[in-house]
Formats: sequence, C-alpha cells, structure tokens
Amino acid sequence: MSREISIEEFAARSELRKSKIRKTGSLSLFLGPYGICFLIFFCVPLIFGAVMSFCKFDGKSFMPSGFVGWDNYEKLFTNPTLSRDFWGSVWITFRFALIIVPLSIVIPLFLAMLINIKPWGYKIFRACIYLPSIFPLTATGMILLKMFAKQDGFINALFNINLDWFGDTTLAWFMVGLFCLWCGIGGNFIILDAGLENIDKTLCEAAQIDGSNKWQSFLHVTLPGIKNQIYLCSFTTFISFMNLYGQVYILCSNTPDQDAMKTAVYRIQDLLLGSSKSYGYAAAMGIFLGIIIAFISIIEMAFTNERKGGHRHEKAFLGQEKSC
Repeated sequence: MSREISIEEFAARSELRKSKIRKTGSLSLFLGPYGICFLIFFCVPLIFGAVMSFCKFDGKSFMPSGFVGWDNYEKLFTNPTLSRDFWGSVWITFRFALIIVPLSIVIPLFLAMLINIKPWGYKIFRACIYLPSIFPLTATGMILLKMFAKQDGFINALFNINLDWFGDTTLAWFMVGLFCLWCGIGGNFIILDAGLENIDKTLCEAAQIDGSNKWQSFLHVTLPGIKNQIYLCSFTTFISFMNLYGQVYILCSNTPDQDAMKTAVYRIQDLLLGSSKSYGYAAAMGIFLGIIIAFISIIEMAFTNERKGGHRHEKAFLGQEKSC
C-alpha cells in the first residue's frame, strides 16, 4: 500500500528533481562540445592508432591488410634503420626538452615577478608578453626566416655579420629554441603571474621583519607559494616539447644535416608521408613515444610532488620542541 505524501514533501521532491535536471543540463551544455571533440579527435585516433600498430599495410588501401602482432614493435629494437632513426630522434628530442623546459619556466617566472611589482603600464606589458602565444605558428616562423636570412636578413644587416642561421646545426637548434620560447612562454607566464598574485603578502612582510633578505624570501616564501603552478608548467611544457614538430619543420626544412634536426614526431611524420606500407611502423613509434612520455612524466611528478600524509611534520615539530 503506497504511503500518502504531503503537499510540502511533493513540492520539495519536485524542486529537487528540477534542480538535478538543471544542473545536468548545464553540465552537458558546457562539457558536451569538449567531450565530443575529445572523443572524435583524441579517443578515436588513439584507438585506431593502437590497432594500426599491430597490423601491416600493403600500400593498396588505407585499411590494414593483415595482423602482425608485436612485429612492428620488435622492429623498433631489431631493425637497424628503424631503431637508429627512432631512438636517435627520441634522444635529440629529449636533450632539447632538458634545455628548453627549464628556460620556459625561469624566463616567465622572472617576467611575472617584474609584473607583480606593478610598475606603470604593467597591464600593457603583461598583454605584450602573452601576445606572441596567440600568433599563428607558421606566420611567426616565416617572420623569423625573413629576419635571420643569410643573404638579406635584417639581423645580419643590423650587426654586419654573415651567419647562416638555418644552415648550421647548432645555430638552427638555437633558432628553434628561440622560436619555442617566443611563442611558448606566454601561457606559463599567465599561470605563474596568477600564482604570485595569490601569495599572501603578509608572509613576505613577516619574512622581512625576521631579517630575511630578498633572495631568502624568494626561496622560502615565494617558491613554496607557487610550487603547484611550477609543477603544472613543467609537466605541460615537457609534454609539449617532447612532441616537437612544427617549429623544426618550419625553420629547418632546408638545413643540410636533416638527421640532426629530426625529432621523434618528425620521424613519424616522414614515415606517414613516405608510403602507406609504413603506417604500422609509424603507429608503433607513436604509441611507444606516448609510453615514453608518460613514463618520464610519472617520474617527474613523483620527484616534484610533495608526499601527503605521514608524520614527517609532526616528528620535526616534536624534535624542535625537545631541543628547546
């Protein structure tokens, strides 16, 4: 026998149901477009790429012609040409990331600290620092090619030099690094600037009253206050530069020593553009590169994130109390 409910209880249930519908509708409205794009442009290609890495292609069709199991992955270690090209390009990419990632954190942090002082016109400077990040990559690359051209470039003419900025391997990598910093520090700058804004100013004042100089205040107050932002920037920047391709392709397509300039993604693109018979190898390289990036990222997070829980702080406090 069903229980009779009062008008008040019925109204409360009805309002609760309407509230859940409104919240679900709002969530679907905001997350729906992103979820669809994430599914179409990330999940589906990832699954299809993983399937491709276990198949072979005969060059007659885009679809696989047979299943080969782990053969494509084995050839990344056993085939002399494939293994040399792939692991050499991974090492080139990793070395570049080791150099450029710290610079992509230090430079925007320095700029954010200058802006945080709030000098006259600081909002204009903040906009100018972020502005290169919204320029198209190709347009910025073409500007650099024209500015640093050997024959009629503005830089060579200004300093009366005759450097082939894109012909020498070392200079070419310097230009790629400059390109990456110019276009990439804007995002990290915004994140770090927001982190500096959220630091409690009374902590800095207390440190100065206790006799700390500016360097000590930076080490013991500022850096701990923005450590989460630094972790986020280092994590995302490392992943971004391990997938480096566009900057090298735009600036260094005519560099004589192409083997020294090709990153891991560049090698994969070469295989995809060369012949459809190489699709399986290219897919295996892409999946394995993703595993390498994930493994290094996990190590990075393990070393940078402070472990939560435990009795470390309690023991340190008790030790100080006993010494007093």
